[in-house]
Amino acid sequence: MKLKRWHLYFIATLCFVLAFATLNVKYDKFYRVNGINNDNRALIELYLDEEEQDYLIENGIAVSQFIDYIEYDEFHLQYYQYYNLLRQTKKYNDLHMLLIDANSMADRLTVEFGNDANARFETLIKYNLEYAYMNSTYFDFNNIRYYQLLRTLYNENDYDYVIMTNTYVSLMEKENISDRYNKFKAMVSTYNASGVNILVTSELPDGVEKLYEVNPLTEIINNQTFISNYQPKHMSMVEGIPRLSYSMYLEDEANTALKNMYNAMDKSLKKKMILTQSYISYDVLNLNSANRGGYSEFQLGNSIAIKEQGISEEEFINTQTYQWLLQHSYEYGYVLRYPADKVIYTNNNSSTIFRYVGVELAKTLHENNWCLEEYHNNNE
Repeated sequence: MKLKRWHLYFIATLCFVLAFATLNVKYDKFYRVNGINNDNRALIELYLDEEEQDYLIENGIAVSQFIDYIEYDEFHLQYYQYYNLLRQTKKYNDLHMLLIDANSMADRLTVEFGNDANARFETLIKYNLEYAYMNSTYFDFNNIRYYQLLRTLYNENDYDYVIMTNTYVSLMEKENISDRYNKFKAMVSTYNASGVNILVTSELPDGVEKLYEVNPLTEIINNQTFISNYQPKHMSMVEGIPRLSYSMYLEDEANTALKNMYNAMDKSLKKKMILTQSYISYDVLNLNSANRGGYSEFQLGNSIAIKEQGISEEEFINTQTYQWLLQHSYEYGYVLRYPADKVIYTNNNSSTIFRYVGVELAKTLHENNWCLEEYHNNNE
């Protein structure tokens, strides 16, 4: 008996339904997940809820990207990229703590930046600022370049530089961006953390210039220039030279030059000059209201004051020691800082202060009969 056409349709439809049902029973929804196998399939079904399983499939996340974390209670599949980025820093031996920190940062970044959270996290990792972000409520992504600079002046686990940076950038907001960054960079290479703070936050009299960078050989320091608590990075105690105090210090190069100069003078004159002043710190200078810290070239560590035993400062210019220094000090990089005939430029005529400026510059000043101010005037 021939089957009617509708019978054929019915049988075909029934076969299709039965086949579809059979396939659906056997269907593995994870079959497209890269790296799936029986072991990690069991872990996924055990530790991920339905919503996370769907997220895994929809986003095509490879098993290797999250499987190491899946058994931890703190694991959230949606944050797997954060875990991997933080793990690449190699700062964590404990995955449990890694997940806690990553979750904390991810939650905060998501609240603050929404869809841009992942990019912000990558920025923190790139600049090694993830701990700074975690430990400071005031972290500002606009100041990352400045954080990179100031952090070099702080201990590894001291994140005060974040709020301090924000303060300095705010106080320097009148500067254009390029000048502000260059000044910031200069002062970080010149001063310590305390010095930067003093330099930026000090309110100075009109006409006083803040020096963000200091060249100790050529810089003119007076009551019109402010150098905060500047001190040389490398100093050593003066030895083998008669001095007013046992503990007197100079910048290393200036100290070596002074020792060579003294030895040469001693062989020639057999006179005993006395070193009466060398490096003076900002704090000590501040104890003397007549010589406030931040305005003295003795902070540079390459200025000295000399006298001869038993001779007053006024009479020093008549001594053989003084005359020898005028003729030979430049050979060792030292010059008379305030020549009597240069008061119009220096506003000072002390005959006892000599300054180490390096042999090359000292020779130039000597040959041209210039003081340091004249040198600057002729080279502007």
